[in-house]
Amino acid sequence: MRVLLRCDASAGSGVGHLVRSLALAEAARDRGWPVALLGSVDAPLGRRLVHAAGLPVLPAGPLDAAAVARLDADVLHVDHYGVDGDLRGHGPLVSSMEDGTFGRRAADVVVDSTLGAETEDRPDDGSGTVLRGVAYAPLRAAVRAARRLARDPAGADDSPSDVLVVMGGTDAFGVGAAAARLADRAGAPRIRVVAAGEAAERVRALVPTAEVLGPQDDLPALAATAGVVLSAAGTSVWELACVGAPTALVAVTENQRTGYERAVAAGIAVGLGPLDAVRAADPAAVAALAGLLTDPRRRADLRTTGRALVDGLGADRVLDAWWAAGGRPVVAARPARATDGPLLLAWRNDPATRTSSRTQDVVPEDAHLRWLDGVLTDPDRVLLVVERTGSPVGTVRFDRERDDLWEVSITLAPTARGRGLAADVLAAGEQAWRERVGPGPAVLACVRPGNAASVRLFEAAGYRPAGIAGDGLDTFVRDGA
Repeated sequence: MRVLLRCDASAGSGVGHLVRSLALAEAARDRGWPVALLGSVDAPLGRRLVHAAGLPVLPAGPLDAAAVARLDADVLHVDHYGVDGDLRGHGPLVSSMEDGTFGRRAADVVVDSTLGAETEDRPDDGSGTVLRGVAYAPLRAAVRAARRLARDPAGADDSPSDVLVVMGGTDAFGVGAAAARLADRAGAPRIRVVAAGEAAERVRALVPTAEVLGPQDDLPALAATAGVVLSAAGTSVWELACVGAPTALVAVTENQRTGYERAVAAGIAVGLGPLDAVRAADPAAVAALAGLLTDPRRRADLRTTGRALVDGLGADRVLDAWWAAGGRPVVAARPARATDGPLLLAWRNDPATRTSSRTQDVVPEDAHLRWLDGVLTDPDRVLLVVERTGSPVGTVRFDRERDDLWEVSITLAPTARGRGLAADVLAAGEQAWRERVGPGPAVLACVRPGNAASVRLFEAAGYRPAGIAGDGLDTFVRDGA
């Protein structure tokens, strides 16, 4: 699928829309989809992020029916408050990012990743698929990497080492200096502020003891090591929650207020109030931050709650919706082909795959290709490749033991592990196999002792324990349909 992402990034508007779009671009490229950005990127941080992503940027004129019809794309995703009108029906599938009422428009796929959006009424404007809630927040790979590097959410944390002040990618409203002063009055032992240009000079003038870090291209990694993060309540809220950073929030703009209130209510951040409260160093805001700095249990709760609420897989869920809106099954199995040989060999020889296999030796290429040729022509074997939105994510193989019993085995692609896909891969493989052999045969699964993940997978799919096989493997059986 060819994807165009319509967004801008400027010193005045910030880089939040761009960062969300870059997360979708990363996920699309992981699936082999060509992606380009349609818009203007003037903010220095935005330019660096786009350059690092290697993302082509195309100029954007007015988007109307004629302009959309000329686009060489299968999907047009709009993350821009200033684009108006219904753009559907002129060629590409139209996807729209909205934040409550901000940026709302009719689309084939609508995404509102605001926390709690799924509980709110949305006018019926004829939109197709509507994805609502923080589960659909598009987060970049850098966020998931920082999540893996972050401290144990429930680990000891007697006193935070610092307060990290991050007021968006551009600090368009000049809040960083006031936030640093508030942190100073709250008793922060060390204050670090991400700021550049005039914003950095204001920090140095107002809080000389603060450390100005300058522009940061990997804020998630920086936040993962911070004691407390003081942030604007924009798109960075979901990044911080996913990483597990104890966070204090400021509602800098009106379109941030809903997200701010819901984040505080959900227990993933402490609220310091609106912009005016921070600029005035309101005593209630100072007390709220001081309380967070002196309460290790509260910081641990914020880390744990945030990570549980935001898993970082929102971009993939959005892309799944694009794929499905085009009438395609998201997860589907197809017969394996000879051309799948190199890919299947790489999966088979992956160390984690070999650990859970009956035979744990590395398989030579020539032996593997001979085996694959034999399987593809053997009526007693069914080898299926399972694809998710068109990209291979695993295999399911069925071997006939007798007419009324087949053995199943499943392999996930190394890149597909840890994403909750095993159950869908197994179900897609079983469906395709049943369509071939009919409802009668039962299915046998053999699991190496100690492989708890496979036991959970098969039991959740309706398999029941059936004892220990002669080779010492645990067995599970699912009756014919």
